[in-house]
Amino acid sequence: MKAAYQLKRAVCAVGTSALAIAAAAGTASAGGFDVREQSALFQGMSFAGAAAGGTALSSMFWNPAAAGYVGQGITMDSSYSLILPRADLTVEELSGALAASQSGLDRTVDVGRDAIVPASYIAYRVSSQLVLAMSMNSQFGLGTKPDNTDWAGQTVGRASKLFSINAAPTLAYEIAPGVQIGVGVQVQYLDLIRLRSAVPPAAFASGTLEGDDIGVGVTAGINITPMPGTSIGVGYRSAIEHELEGKFTIGGVPGSTPISADITTPEKVTLGIRQDLAPGLRAHATVEWTNWDRLGVVPIDGLTGTALEFNWEDGWYFALGGEYDYSNELTLRAGVGYEISPIQDAESRLVQLPDADRIWLSVGGSYKVGDLMGIVKDASIDFAYSHLFVEDADFVRSPANAGIPLTIAGDVDASVDIISVGLRSKF
Repeated sequence: MKAAYQLKRAVCAVGTSALAIAAAAGTASAGGFDVREQSALFQGMSFAGAAAGGTALSSMFWNPAAAGYVGQGITMDSSYSLILPRADLTVEELSGALAASQSGLDRTVDVGRDAIVPASYIAYRVSSQLVLAMSMNSQFGLGTKPDNTDWAGQTVGRASKLFSINAAPTLAYEIAPGVQIGVGVQVQYLDLIRLRSAVPPAAFASGTLEGDDIGVGVTAGINITPMPGTSIGVGYRSAIEHELEGKFTIGGVPGSTPISADITTPEKVTLGIRQDLAPGLRAHATVEWTNWDRLGVVPIDGLTGTALEFNWEDGWYFALGGEYDYSNELTLRAGVGYEISPIQDAESRLVQLPDADRIWLSVGGSYKVGDLMGIVKDASIDFAYSHLFVEDADFVRSPANAGIPLTIAGDVDASVDIISVGLRSKF
């Protein structure tokens, strides 16, 4: 009865985090509209070794087999990340039928929006071989809004907001000594709350696209410990198909137009390695591939000739990091990552998502605080800070709103700061 009560309390805590996820949407800090901030511990190493398992339960986001390394009883892991982006867009060129009407407007705006992203995990060891686990995450998110909506690029973007909630019940099982496998089901709610741009030629009213859907996918992974001090993990998160159904509205115009669009989120494969170098000193590495190429062009049914034009390439992420046990209570971490953006040319770069290649620099640590209030056992507080250096990039957009052509070209100057805290504990 006591274990059941503790499990109920833990599940309620994870559910509370889900409500927080629903309220969070900010500028994507990873390639495309991916959200990488799923663990304060691994952020301290720029997510190096995140799929290798054995360090924190949050590793199960990248590799469900990592849940198999938790101890007895109920294990919880949660984190909260504050994302502070800066994304300055400058319009350098205006041409076409609407150029004159845009020429007197502000040509430089910051579209970055701050956001808080939570992530929560819970696991219960059923037997020496079997672990039941559950994660709640926001895998995809996007939020941009110019500090001046009446800017020279308003016909290609005034605001955007997208968020998702992923619930992933998971099984991890030890099939042989040192070999764990994991499988899970992803239930993903995807909500395109707002994709807004100005609609010419009159007073440039805002045209808004909205839509949502629930889709289902899978996760799978394996973790191998070939020798003491070495851990290798490979994890897979499947693509998820969504049939977004919503509406298109124009500010000041009564009524709305029903719309729909079929979009498939990309699958992800992550390789993680952890290696002991000396007592208290460990090295970590990650290679990750995300299939953004599958997005292509997404037609919007209900609006003739309108589509979400992605035409992106695959995304890649590489990271190296390390951690050092400074004392029995304090562990320090650092890491560097390099991300190859799926957006590699100016014609594919949306002003709502001015993404480009980036370098991650991160530091972090953990402090063991022990038991709390006689209920929580072996509690540890994680903390991390990252700065992202985003490569300067160009954008060229040629909308044909209301059949009136206009070409808008410019450049992007962006960077991101991320602060994360987390709590790991047992019941």
